[in-house]
Amino acid sequence: MAKRILTVAAFTMAIGAPVSADPSLGFGLSLSFGGDDVDYGVGVRVFSDDEEDSLAASVGVDYMLKSRRIRPTVGAAYLGDNTYIGLDLGLDGDGVDFGVGIGGVQTEGTTSGDGSGDSTEF
Repeated sequence: MAKRILTVAAFTMAIGAPVSADPSLGFGLSLSFGGDDVDYGVGVRVFSDDEEDSLAASVGVDYMLKSRRIRPTVGAAYLGDNTYIGLDLGLDGDGVDFGVGIGGVQTEGTTSGDGSGDSTEF
């Protein structure tokens, strides 16, 4: 089973590598809606892109404070000016739940030809 999971993960990364942009790391708050309960937590996300004002795929992990559990996630997010808002699917003890997250992420702004564009750099 572990060999099959590693094979699928390697294949997925190999296909995505040629089209991937600069990945970025985000930290934020999340709400999950599953079963009859709403849970809240803190999380870490890795986004497929770091471009400001764009959509990006995400993978991450949340620590859900109410239920005291770890929640792995996969989803999509809109990256704004060093912020994100995302929708995701997560695994809970009973199956899959839906979640919403907001937080901070370092994004790269677009620069225009006249030098007046903004760019975020550290």
